Amino acid sequence: MTKRSMLTLAAAAATFSLVFCSPRARAADKTVVVTMTDKPPQYHPENLKIPVGTTVEWQNTAKTLHDVTTDADSAQNPADVKLPPGAKPFDSGFMAPGASYKYTFTVPGDYTYVCIPHEKDHMVGHVTVTK
Repeated sequence: MTKRSMLTLAAAAATFSLVFCSPRARAADKTVVVTMTDKPPQYHPENLKIPVGTTVEWQNTAKTLHDVTTDADSAQNPADVKLPPGAKPFDSGFMAPGASYKYTFTVPGDYTYVCIPHEKDHMVGHVTVTK
């Protein structure tokens, strides 16, 4: 292999690494799981810190309905949910036992979400999304 071919190959490998292996590209492939429980009604973990592009999958591992919402119009107390500027609310709808819901975070900032049936029991979760 000539020196020029080796340099071309090295440049191609560096470009591939920058484009396809960047932290943002790796984050887009990453899924973090949050489970939902009954006694007490909670999200596990309750607090996450993730990079932009990460998908969170909520799994209802409980025996009752749960959900995930940042929609202030759906929450019993609109002050219980929070979105960063520019983010749109998301809502899983009621999830039967064994169901799951995925959401990919594309806007950095702090999110606070609730389970509507268990909001009064303080079933609240937090996600901090970093750049």
